[in-house]
Amino acid sequence: MKLISLLFLFYLINPGVVISQQNEPEVTNLKPVSGKSYGLNKLIPGEYQYMDRSYLFNYIPEELIGTVHIKTCGNDKLISENDTCVSFDVDCDVEVYVLFGDKWPEIPRWLNQFERVRLNVTRQDSRSDNLKGYFSLYRKVFPKGTITLYGCSPVEMLREEWFVKSMGANYCMYTIAVKKR
Repeated sequence: MKLISLLFLFYLINPGVVISQQNEPEVTNLKPVSGKSYGLNKLIPGEYQYMDRSYLFNYIPEELIGTVHIKTCGNDKLISENDTCVSFDVDCDVEVYVLFGDKWPEIPRWLNQFERVRLNVTRQDSRSDNLKGYFSLYRKVFPKGTITLYGCSPVEMLREEWFVKSMGANYCMYTIAVKKR
């Protein structure tokens, strides 16, 4: 019911935008290495970004509204860039977008294989008046099959005692959008 209400409100505010229900890739076999539950949803304003946080998306670029969103867990941000974080299967060729927090002083090395696109996403925390995060989008095309993404934390940051002791405070785990190619 909440999703229907949010979609109705979104359509009232943005009457020209169409959220596609067709031609979406099927994402299956979602396997986070941490053992935590990751979820599938739609990438729309007002929807939760993570499984374990109450942060809501604020701005989503029109090109990505309604795409498949893989909700990760905020506490998985300490997984090393060298370690597998999550894998999933897709039933067609796709564009994978990694929504990566702009607060990080550097990106994980594996993310250099993605193209930084000129799109961004914003989100709010549990208070609707507090803009909490600004995320850059990184895109890569993948063929039908299994996709594996790696950890969020650069090795250099994991060597910093303050970063590990604080559990990565003030830094955000990435989330994922999947769009049919």
